[in-house]
Amino acid sequence: MFLTAANLAHYLTARAYIQVSDIVDGQFSVVEAGQNNRNFKVRWGSHHGCFIKQVKSLEELRRTSIRREATCYRWAQQFPDWARLIPAVIDYDAARYTLILELLPHSQNLREYYYQQTTFSESIAVSLAQALSAFHMIELDPQPSLPLNNQELPAFTKKVPWIFTYHKKSYFDPAHLSGGAEQLGVVVRGLPQLQLDLARLFEIWRFEEIIHADIKWDNCLVYPDQGALQLKIIDWEVVDIGDARWDVGSVFQAYLSYWIMRHYRDLKQQRQQMVDETKQNMPQMFSSIQAFWNSYCLARNIADVDRSTYLTVCLEFAAVRILQTAFESLHFCSEMSPHAYALLDMSQQVLRDPRRAAVELFGFAEDAL
Repeated sequence: MFLTAANLAHYLTARAYIQVSDIVDGQFSVVEAGQNNRNFKVRWGSHHGCFIKQVKSLEELRRTSIRREATCYRWAQQFPDWARLIPAVIDYDAARYTLILELLPHSQNLREYYYQQTTFSESIAVSLAQALSAFHMIELDPQPSLPLNNQELPAFTKKVPWIFTYHKKSYFDPAHLSGGAEQLGVVVRGLPQLQLDLARLFEIWRFEEIIHADIKWDNCLVYPDQGALQLKIIDWEVVDIGDARWDVGSVFQAYLSYWIMRHYRDLKQQRQQMVDETKQNMPQMFSSIQAFWNSYCLARNIADVDRSTYLTVCLEFAAVRILQTAFESLHFCSEMSPHAYALLDMSQQVLRDPRRAAVELFGFAEDAL
């Protein structure tokens, strides 16, 4: 049932994706790239390859997620502006819960890319803004010109992200929850103002647009093509009808959490040291952040008079998304790490005064708020 590096060659030849000659010529290779799933980068010959994604277990949540992602890839093909932003689908093996996608040559996710750079690209920020606006603007009602069928739609759940209520209830199997992740819930339950902010933001959530719902730099691939870096968005497991401000806020949080998460394996880092480093280094990102925001507002036709209110909510959602990043960073931790505490501090700082955070942490002009 489950694929491994050892049996992938047999699987691909049995399904006629490759020939035996592709294996014996010595250019066949498999690289494991899994985190939450069984992921493999497979290459053969000099110009051929695919990316294979299979569930790690047969839990209903995992099976539902990959079915939703496969359906999303198929459905997106009806919208050219959206389809060009995602990898091409080679096949979906429903029996094995396995999705096979094109392998983008020389690709890196944005986290890897920025770890190697000394500047933060405005052009990539613009590409990301245009990508988000492309699927945020899709009309959800079937149009006569499109062969839409409700049976072909992804299984939209219309749920507010779990992090908004994690302090009330854990949605995860206790056997798979680390001590650090449990402790995060305990710490948040000891912060009354943070709980009030989470409750308030939960209430203003809107179910209006198609959202990716898990935007982060790990899910944004850049790769060279036609002399420029191109961008595609991957991992559509939790695609949903929801609030576009969550996706936009998730981009803001990717900038803000970068300086903390770039050293998340170094447990010698001090909590306050990471907070201070973030504040000192954010100005390096200001031009990229502004390019993203201005391009997104332009693409979505957000009027100048409405931008301040929209931005404030996006930043507050960014603060909530930082809490989720803290949770994700604790997957293998027996207790709260200094990095998770630093992320929690940044989250609370934004929520205490989002307008001040807009200026000091994200580089927005005071007269724009």
